[in-house]
Amino acid sequence: MWHLRIRKMKFVSELVAVGVHEVEIIGDGAIYRVGGLDADTAGTIDGVAYRTLPDVGEHLATVTTVNDVHLGEIECGKIVGVVEAAFRVQPGETPYATFMSEAVIEDMRALSPDAVIVKGDLTSFGTRDEFDAFRALYEPAFGDRLTYVRGNHDSYPGEVYADWPVQIVDVPGARIILLDTSRVASGSGYISRDQIDATAAAADEATTPVIVMGHHPLFVDGAMAPERFDGVNPTDSAALLAALLPRRHVVSYSAGHTHRCHRVDVDGLAVTQVACVKDFPGAWAEYHVGTRGIAQTVHRASRPDAVAWAETTRTMFDGFYGAYAMGELRERCFTLPLER
Repeated sequence: MWHLRIRKMKFVSELVAVGVHEVEIIGDGAIYRVGGLDADTAGTIDGVAYRTLPDVGEHLATVTTVNDVHLGEIECGKIVGVVEAAFRVQPGETPYATFMSEAVIEDMRALSPDAVIVKGDLTSFGTRDEFDAFRALYEPAFGDRLTYVRGNHDSYPGEVYADWPVQIVDVPGARIILLDTSRVASGSGYISRDQIDATAAAADEATTPVIVMGHHPLFVDGAMAPERFDGVNPTDSAALLAALLPRRHVVSYSAGHTHRCHRVDVDGLAVTQVACVKDFPGAWAEYHVGTRGIAQTVHRASRPDAVAWAETTRTMFDGFYGAYAMGELRERCFTLPLER
């Protein structure tokens, strides 16, 4: 439970997130979380208007998820061959990818989640040392509650680890199906026929709502330009959607990779993306699983060093990055039904 903490702020405050009973605000260089609020209720805190999410019934479980950890990264805001790095780790500095993960882990641990899912890009350069560093941070924190899969940064260089094709995580009130969408020497995403069949079978066995996750986002025809898309290729995306859509208790597909919060609906299926851990906004997502629905809330890392770094990197790419990464509130905080 978040603790009530309200104070007047020196600078304009900004609404970060809403949950069923809490809101999250940034102001004066700090993250403030206000809990104990009524569900589906409007209010104002420090001049910031909010409306909490609708009640999802009795609380059954909490699932948290992160992606794009990038342990080992030392240059931020770089697009190879296009944009030079905006920031670099200096000798003797703690790498930002390390302290951002540490901060997010602290926040997630405060919720005592039933499951923690890491949706790829565990590392920056795909080395075993970086993978070991990821495990050294996340495994002691969460133990057998932790489930992770590789992303393109992990698979592209050629090392093979965290490549389990399909993983199933059950918590009270929900089933999570985690797919490996990465392949060696490819930045884009793929899903095999065997993975699709296994996903359909796992969904059919479920007696609860199902959320499917993977590193790469799905291509949605009509909502995205195929020539600019770098997620799961359109053919495999269409095949997975064809399997998911008739199964009405599959309520969402969630991914990372793009370093932004985004949502588009396909026949009621929420096809979503969550922003990254390693720079702005320092994101992690919470799924509040209830008897009448599931509430998704995307939070920001709240430790002071994490907030300071995130605010610094908000301005990358000529100031475009901040709005791109955060998306709109409705794309990061919403409720999912038990069945579409």
